[in-house]
Amino acid sequence: MRKEDVDRAALKRLVSRIVPDSDSAVSIERTEDGVSTQVYRLRRYGEVLYLRIAEERAGSFAPEVRIHSLLRTKGVKVPEVVYFEPFDETLQRSVMVTTEIPGTSAGYSRAEVDVRAVLVEAGRDLALINGLPVEGFGWVKRDSVEAPCLRAEARTFRDWRLEGLDGYLELLGGIFLRQDEVNAIYHVIDTFDTWLETKDAKLAHGDFDATHIYQHRGQYSGIIDFGEIRGAEPLYDLAHFKLHDGETLPYKVLPHLLEGYGEVNPLPPDYELKIRLSALLIGVRALARSLSRPPAPHQRHLADSIRDDLRMLSSA
Repeated sequence: MRKEDVDRAALKRLVSRIVPDSDSAVSIERTEDGVSTQVYRLRRYGEVLYLRIAEERAGSFAPEVRIHSLLRTKGVKVPEVVYFEPFDETLQRSVMVTTEIPGTSAGYSRAEVDVRAVLVEAGRDLALINGLPVEGFGWVKRDSVEAPCLRAEARTFRDWRLEGLDGYLELLGGIFLRQDEVNAIYHVIDTFDTWLETKDAKLAHGDFDATHIYQHRGQYSGIIDFGEIRGAEPLYDLAHFKLHDGETLPYKVLPHLLEGYGEVNPLPPDYELKIRLSALLIGVRALARSLSRPPAPHQRHLADSIRDDLRMLSSA
């Protein structure tokens, strides 16, 4: 559920500290994006900034600030952090302000945009994002005002990847999945058991799909929204992208992303199966959690994607 706006007077006082002499020059508007995290668009004399307010009192933006800095040093096109406050006493939250990535989402591109070229460039940047090391798996910890390194919650890949799986499959059985399909999922996991011994965690965007890739006048302009960062297997973001491929565009674009990704980080020989297995597990979790919300078209997309991956993995 979308959070209510923060206190307007407190918000204005915060903005006046971020942008001096801004009483009448800056417009402040809540963006349509941002459900658990409140995001505000600040406009001043043609410049656009984005103000984000942490979801929880104890949640710090320090890890995201570090990630943005590291990635920009590597030449990755992500927003620049121009203001960071570990804890604003008035709002009782961590606060971060970034520059704008110009343009619009490639996930809703018009016919005249060369989506392939945009996705190839995005793939190169994604490979660099996925190259950052993380200590542990799962959600990146946000419990410190500083982030000298990126640490995640789960100790092992197996613990993180299989957490809650039995409950998710029980929920989906008889609704979106037949019992034989549930049994087949367990069989596939047993077949690829050695994959769960992955030791090295890498940074994952966590919510990566075509809507988070931006283009401006047909040229790739960057990647946005690192609000769901986590430590994961190197191919996690590619798997998440595959799961949602075709939801907002009328055709599949994963091959273009893979093309650019492989130029920077060569893909292993079994990458297709690993991406499918990861996508299947992501899909099961996402579909099960969606049952607490009103029915939506994307649920059928998730179910179809799970079945497609299951069919290919079962025949491997």
